[in-house]
Amino acid sequence: MPKKHQETKAATAAEIERSIQALNKMAERLWGDGREAEAKALLDALDALNRALDRIRIGESRRVLH
Repeated sequence: MPKKHQETKAATAAEIERSIQALNKMAERLWGDGREAEAKALLDALDALNRALDRIRIGESRRVLH
């Protein structure tokens, strides 16, 4: 049976930022509930996502300049 081709829509930087902000609020709630280990793990992951988003933006801005 052939696989159906699904078209995926790329997320915009703004959509990614909103998701990161929502997850940051979740981490704050976890911290407030005494679940510091889970909150710290989530914050570490969000930090990595933010760094990746910064690298993507830098790459996009360089492409626009050239």
